[in-house]
Amino acid sequence: MVLPRLQAAIKEHAIAKAGHQFEFPRDFGSHPEFKIEWWYITGHLTSEDGQRYGYQATFFRLSSDSEPPTNGHQRSSLDLHLAHMALLDPKDKTFYHQERLQKNPWMAHAKTGDMDLKNGNWKLRRLKGTMTAEFELQGSILADISLNLKLTARKPMTLFGDEGYSRKGENPKAASYYMTFTRLQTTGTLRLKGKSFQVQGWSWMDHEISSSQLEQDQVGWDWVSIRLNDGRDIMAYRMRTTEEKADPYSTFAWVDIDGNASHQALQDDMWRVVRRWTSPETKNTYPVEIELSLPDHKSNNVFRAHLVPLSDDQEMLGLISGIEYWEGACDVIDLEGNQIGEAYMELTGYGGESDLNTLK
Repeated sequence: MVLPRLQAAIKEHAIAKAGHQFEFPRDFGSHPEFKIEWWYITGHLTSEDGQRYGYQATFFRLSSDSEPPTNGHQRSSLDLHLAHMALLDPKDKTFYHQERLQKNPWMAHAKTGDMDLKNGNWKLRRLKGTMTAEFELQGSILADISLNLKLTARKPMTLFGDEGYSRKGENPKAASYYMTFTRLQTTGTLRLKGKSFQVQGWSWMDHEISSSQLEQDQVGWDWVSIRLNDGRDIMAYRMRTTEEKADPYSTFAWVDIDGNASHQALQDDMWRVVRRWTSPETKNTYPVEIELSLPDHKSNNVFRAHLVPLSDDQEMLGLISGIEYWEGACDVIDLEGNQIGEAYMELTGYGGESDLNTLK
């Protein structure tokens, strides 16, 4: 998930390390000893009349040391809470989105011990007392849109990387703890254009914890989550260098029906740009359509497919965070033109001068 703009920290933060022993529900919750963490959900929804939608909800917790002093005053001891919410209506090619930043603990929090997040009237929490992992999301976009969704895990949690320790570069500090539910059955209510209706579909949830991600020669990343119709899932990220090449720590993983991940290195020839789109708002140009050629670890075949956006204009403008990025719902199409799955793709660092530089 894209990281918001951070200033240099003035205290030592914890660093993700190999061998971490995860404990749940504790690790569903906040980890304030780390500089940044985020809970990220994307999904494809279908209404009762067959209309499709894509949505995103992301909650960030930023260390209080990420905030620069203002007017000579010292930094506040309170953490910052940034959040993004977005909805795509592919029929109208309309992308709705909103960004929030809160410091007041009455308005926002990320509690420790279990997943319990709030940013204004946006909330994400784990439902207790159930035999399966279930979550509740409440969101809105301005006064026009609201979402109330229940998300139920139909596949066990996946720990990406080395048992949840995910390296992003040569420096061991460029790493995160990376936990994911790749298949959350999703039901609930969407209110849009003055009407409320039932929706259902599938969602993907990431929770990452970190204090450092980008190396000095990295300018951004391209990331995809793919849910295939055959029951398997794919996660892939391409860490881009200043030469626009894939960093050696770029990777992809097949996730089987039991949630087990099989990782392989992601090379440049596995990720081919098919088409680019230039934002009329920011003038940034994003590679919004790609072709993947990924070795299948269970066969001698190569998985080949196109990722085609449901709409080109799915850019988050970052008016508060200062970072513009593309976060889009896509179809997964095989070489015969058949839809074989659904995906979300994230494209960061495509400004004229990378707006992610302050993360290094």
